[in-house]
Amino acid sequence: MLQQPAFRGLLRPSIALRRCVRWQYIAKPAGLAQVRFNTNSGDDLNAENMFKGKPKFNKVYPKVVFSLRKDPRLEAAEAKRTISLEGRMTPKNIRKMGGHAIVLAVYFTIIGYVIFQIFTYIYLVYTWPVANDLKGFKARHMVYLATRYDVLKGRPEKALPLYERALKLFLENGADPKSLAVMHLQLTIERCRHEQGQVVGLEERLAKMLATLQAMDGVPYESYADDKIAHHREWLSPDMLVNKLVDVLGAVYFDSGKIDSAIDLYTTGLQVVKKLKAAVAESFKDEDIIDYTTYDRMNLKEATLMYRLGEAFCAKKEYKTAETLFQATINHCRQHKAHINTTPRLLPDLRSFVDGWICLDSAAMVYLARMLIEQGNHSEALPWIVAGRKLTTTDENYNNKQCIRCESGFKTQLGRIAEMQGDYQRALVRYREAYNYMHLNFFDRLDDKIADIARVEAMRK
Repeated sequence: MLQQPAFRGLLRPSIALRRCVRWQYIAKPAGLAQVRFNTNSGDDLNAENMFKGKPKFNKVYPKVVFSLRKDPRLEAAEAKRTISLEGRMTPKNIRKMGGHAIVLAVYFTIIGYVIFQIFTYIYLVYTWPVANDLKGFKARHMVYLATRYDVLKGRPEKALPLYERALKLFLENGADPKSLAVMHLQLTIERCRHEQGQVVGLEERLAKMLATLQAMDGVPYESYADDKIAHHREWLSPDMLVNKLVDVLGAVYFDSGKIDSAIDLYTTGLQVVKKLKAAVAESFKDEDIIDYTTYDRMNLKEATLMYRLGEAFCAKKEYKTAETLFQATINHCRQHKAHINTTPRLLPDLRSFVDGWICLDSAAMVYLARMLIEQGNHSEALPWIVAGRKLTTTDENYNNKQCIRCESGFKTQLGRIAEMQGDYQRALVRYREAYNYMHLNFFDRLDDKIADIARVEAMRK
């Protein structure tokens, strides 16, 4: 009788071979034992020599790599299973994809922020050059940072201390206090103070600066930035600074009730603008887009000063003069629009990206309607209201800041017509519409709108 081998499966050679192979594959992890059937000869196992010798256990040491490969069918099945698991929206895969998305988002955000800051700096140096005679690396770049807060972000409260610190550094570095570059920076500081409501001593300082500029020679002064990135020239002259000073000092006079002083100042500003327009016309080149744009901005300044003068004469109840000035403002706006349609050679204001022509004619129409209503000419006021609202409610203007103010003004005038006709309910509706239209668009200083509502509510009781 044959002796039973150590392993039951060895009775059949084919089964023994498969099990030996299986044992050898399973024994692949480190620390397990490998079972291998040894024979006395080096020939392949067959039915004749299968029972010669006896099984021998060999210890497999850790990290042993076997030369025996997996079955290709097993490899394909495992690969298919891996791909299917990776493609599924399992919680693990979702967390992995979310982590990768966050890393990429942070990476591109940082890169985009750095690129944006670089281009912003280049834009500031090109567009707002600091005069080359203002020395000091720190002070010059402090002005660029202040300009970014002041103009690009509309944060004069953050720009003001930077401007003041830069001016102090320039003066310590030997800058001439009476130079146009220093006075230009001082004028910018005074404008920021006025926007912040710091009006103590502002009128006296601006009046003194105006007298100094008027006593200066009108020769243009060449100013340019030389900060290794740009060499951009800008012309400064006493007339140009007077042109900028008129806006600030005129508003100070008007707010303080000095209407006559405001009229005199705006008249001086108109004379200066005409001188600047004449200087531009002397060197005007038909093919130069910059000349077209510069001349158009001079026209805008002239139209704006006419509008300011109209406001001042309206405050003095001199309606005939005010009407003439407002009509002139509207005519300037119409000429500008006709010029744009026929000559597309005008650039936007690259400094503020604000088109000062927008709703300037509508603002003049608000005053024309108001003066006619105060004189009792309701029927003549309505056509101005209708014409103005056609401009403020267009698709490209309805969300513009200037147009929102004008639209609220037209609603107020409709309320005044209803109030003067004795229809207080309708007047109250119009006044509330005017208030809400500005309040919901984040306007402040709405005391006049609130006063209109309170007055009509008191009349209804």
